[in-house]
Amino acid sequence: MPSSLSHQQIIMTAALQIQQVSRRFVKTPGAIEKLASWMGADFSVQTIHAVDQVSFEVNRGEVVGLVGESGCGKSTLGRMIAGLLPLSEGRLLYDGQPLPTGTDLNSRRSRLRLQMIFQDPMSSLNPRMKVGDIIGEAPVLHGLVSAAEKTDYVANLLKKVSLDPDYAKRFAHQFSGGQRQRICIARALAVQPDFLICDESVAALDVSIQAQIINLFQQLRADLGLTYLFISHDLGVVQHLADRVVVMYLGRVVETGPSNDLFSEPLHPYTRALLDEVPRLNSGKRAYVPIKGEIASALNPPTGCHFHTRCPQAGPRCKREQPTTQNIGAQTVACHLHQGGTQ
Repeated sequence: MPSSLSHQQIIMTAALQIQQVSRRFVKTPGAIEKLASWMGADFSVQTIHAVDQVSFEVNRGEVVGLVGESGCGKSTLGRMIAGLLPLSEGRLLYDGQPLPTGTDLNSRRSRLRLQMIFQDPMSSLNPRMKVGDIIGEAPVLHGLVSAAEKTDYVANLLKKVSLDPDYAKRFAHQFSGGQRQRICIARALAVQPDFLICDESVAALDVSIQAQIINLFQQLRADLGLTYLFISHDLGVVQHLADRVVVMYLGRVVETGPSNDLFSEPLHPYTRALLDEVPRLNSGKRAYVPIKGEIASALNPPTGCHFHTRCPQAGPRCKREQPTTQNIGAQTVACHLHQGGTQ
């Protein structure tokens, strides 16, 4: 990244472009179901529509928060961006170039600039490996450093995430949750990425430790010029950290916009319902009521607008037609309320 570029110029440059991306999981009948089908029972192939025609951009140097209820497809989208899941449809472009989809070493090397940090730091760390090997294995494998340089390289990375370099000689189970997450961050930084996908990366931590990790993310962003896609269900964390927010419901993007605009003036009924249930110090005494109804099944999503089964403002048009995305100021929204009503 050229040092001569101003911060504003960097922000306006698209790093990641997600274009009409979909992911479907197909459940084929098992042996017992096939036998039952042969005997006359009605069994069919089941398809889960985890991500459905999602499009948005993440600009260079930006933090984009990706939010929504559990099961909305945000983690699946993150794994596709990281190359851990293949796309069913659509394209992913990084710096204007398609991201490779192969699993060979050359394809993986070309995706090193995008790294993922997972929710549970214990299950994502190999318990049989020492920290120095966990962090140093990938950069040596990909030729970023030699085996002789690994010890010093790992020590510098541990310092960067505020850990003692001597921790390289220990195993992951010897550390607290916050320390393990710092190790995961150091492992991601080891291959010199410029884009981090953080999938609920502070959700498993105590509140005080969450604040420390969030501060670390902000410091690394400033020091290394990192770009983040921050996946979370915690709207308070997203409001504090993100420049822009993308809201997903049942595999689709329903609203995007600058963080300040979206939190102060949400346009989609689903976004408003999410924000209404965020506890606030100045809200006084009130009863918190969850969003009406259960999130629909991705096996058989509703027709039209997926949210119409739970939306208090839904009309007949919402059931018939999928809303298109419309620009309203700096925000985008997919809702018939902003396209001439719901009749």
